[in-house]
Amino acid sequence: MSNASFDVIVVGAGPAGLTAATGAARAGLKAFCIDKLAPGGALINLAELHEVDSHEDGPQVASRLTDEATEAGVELGFGEVVKLSGSGPWTVETADGEQHTGRAVVIATGLAKGTLGLPEEGRFEGLGLSHCASCDGPLYAGRPVVVAGTEGWAPREAAELQVVAGDVTVVGKPAASLPDGVHHLDGRIVALEGGDGIEAVVVESGGARKSIPASAVFVYVGQSPAAEFLAETLARDATGHIVVDEGGRTSAATVFAAGDVRAGARHYLTDAIADGQRAGQAIVQALK
Repeated sequence: MSNASFDVIVVGAGPAGLTAATGAARAGLKAFCIDKLAPGGALINLAELHEVDSHEDGPQVASRLTDEATEAGVELGFGEVVKLSGSGPWTVETADGEQHTGRAVVIATGLAKGTLGLPEEGRFEGLGLSHCASCDGPLYAGRPVVVAGTEGWAPREAAELQVVAGDVTVVGKPAASLPDGVHHLDGRIVALEGGDGIEAVVVESGGARKSIPASAVFVYVGQSPAAEFLAETLARDATGHIVVDEGGRTSAATVFAAGDVRAGARHYLTDAIADGQRAGQAIVQALK
């Protein structure tokens, strides 16, 4: 499918994107959901979900949402979107040159990987620097680890690491949602220390610096909206998140945003699904 036309193109196949596409397809619209990775978004890496009543883990919820989308008639595609152009219909272009047009577009790309903003980060990527507790946590069983950040997915990742790691320290501003037994340090990481892998982190707290032993650092700070392909004319807030109205509509006609990429998102699964539902309903109202 090198070039195709749809009623709705959803960029990002996380919970918000899949839900929006499903809602549109169930209303009879031709919907296409594209992602550069497997469907499910951040859910794929979450072994436990503490905010929902079901006994499903992240991959199970991702599989269910994907099945619901395909059963509704959503077409799934894979590719990295690099450009959105037009004014309705819109053209979505991928890195490998494919172009798809849609009467409406939903941006549900979530957040890019976090960064500490340190020059030595690249050297430790894959050698103790991680962004996924369920992926890499077992590699550090019984050893001290650090979670950078207290917002978004950070508390969930800290809880997951607590099961396998010898000691978990969360570095960041105070937060009431951290798991019991997890150490907290109000400060920021200013350096990584080690040779062939991370051995310690230097934390600046209260004007002083101290080194904390750590075999790994899981980074959940410095995350930015994954929407570099959007035109600068689309309204954003001070942090680069897309500004939307109550229905998820952006400043551009028939372009919507849902999930963590939008301004004001709380980074909860239930919120992302609700976002997708609202966007799907708004699209149906706009196009039918």
